[in-house]
Amino acid sequence: MTRSDVPQGSSRSPHWFDPAHQADILAALDSHLSAGLPDRGPFSPRPERVRELAELATASTLPARAALLRWGALPASTRSQLLTSWFGADRRRSSAA
Repeated sequence: MTRSDVPQGSSRSPHWFDPAHQADILAALDSHLSAGLPDRGPFSPRPERVRELAELATASTLPARAALLRWGALPASTRSQLLTSWFGADRRRSSAA
C-alpha cells in the first residue's frame, strides 16, 4: 500500500496515520463485530466481507493499512458517526434559503 495524501481541501477524511483515528476505527469495528453481523444492508458490506477485512487488518503490520481495511468493513452509518465525531458537522453545507 502506498500512502495517498488527502487533498488540502478535504476536511472530512480519516487520517490513516493518526493513532487516535486508528483506535477509534478499531473500537468501532470491534463493537460492530460483537453486536453480530446482520445480513447485508444497502450501505454496508456483506458479513463475509466484513470478517475478511477484519482478519486482513488483524494480520497487517502497517497500522495505517489496518485502519483502512477496518474502515472498509464498517457500515456507512458508523463511518459517518466517526467522521462527525472527528470533524464536526459538515461545514460545507450551504445555508440556501
